[in-house]
Amino acid sequence: YNTSDVTIRGVFSYLFTMPEQSLADLLKYKFWNDLQEISKSLCEKHHLKYNPNDEQPIRRWISYVARLIEPKERFSYFSKGFWTRIPKECISAVHLLADKFEYGENVNPYQSKTIKLNNLSEKKGRRTDLLWADWNIHHFHLPTSNPLDKDGFSSRSEYLLFTYVGNDYVCFLDVKHHKDDDCFSNPFFIQQIVESWPQLAESKRIKGISIGDKLNAKEIAEFRKNGLMAPISLNGNVYMMGQGISTAGTPTNDIVLYDMLLSEIELLSKDLTAFLNRRSVQASPKNFSLEIKEDGLNLFFSKDGSFSNIKKFHLEHINRFFNQLWLLKPT
Repeated sequence: YNTSDVTIRGVFSYLFTMPEQSLADLLKYKFWNDLQEISKSLCEKHHLKYNPNDEQPIRRWISYVARLIEPKERFSYFSKGFWTRIPKECISAVHLLADKFEYGENVNPYQSKTIKLNNLSEKKGRRTDLLWADWNIHHFHLPTSNPLDKDGFSSRSEYLLFTYVGNDYVCFLDVKHHKDDDCFSNPFFIQQIVESWPQLAESKRIKGISIGDKLNAKEIAEFRKNGLMAPISLNGNVYMMGQGISTAGTPTNDIVLYDMLLSEIELLSKDLTAFLNRRSVQASPKNFSLEIKEDGLNLFFSKDGSFSNIKKFHLEHINRFFNQLWLLKPT
């Protein structure tokens, strides 16, 4: 054998006998790269526009999925005076969306096209739904028919429905014309939550602080453009509905979710390493991979050809972004 053979054998010998921390670190890098490749594939399947030179596939996938609403049954609630405020021509379209929510159908085609079609590099913050990032409020178009266009979206409408979507409920706040002045930064939406659902508002109240001057819609919009959070003061209380916007014009929520995914990959790597050590199983990082199968995201062990669905590991954010079957299908 030659010197290169010795070197290669030495590397593999080290991999099979490496300390626990080293194996866990290498698994972490391996699994993270696997998720990057999976994200790239999913972005292509869902026709997401992004520039890989400016944005990692996994970040693009996070920004997309974070704004999506999982199709599941949700009970519809309407703010006080809702039906007396909305234009009559919108009533049937609102009922249509309420039915879709209550029957667990997919309402995402009614969202803004920016969710799929904009690069971050085109214009600062252009892809970000500033209303959702700041206040966690979704808006939907209100067409009167169901056909979807080639990009999977409903027809666009002059009027928009504004909602707060929970796990098993949806709060219908109001309907506004999309050309109304500052309709995306109107504190009236927060007022509706406070007056109609006090318990929900209380969970968003920041205790122990007060704000002297209330911000108007124009000031709130200006705050968002500059990547600043806009606390809302009502009746002497201060509310923070969402996590806000970064100075780069992206949702702070996306950054938090990215870090949480990385933490869960690290946890998975450590748990797997401890499992192998307890059973005295010799393996290297190349023996493991994360792969998408028909039942979702799986951990593959090449030595025995076995797969194990990641759901068994109870990793909340990995399962949210990579293990929901409705997300893994091409659109």
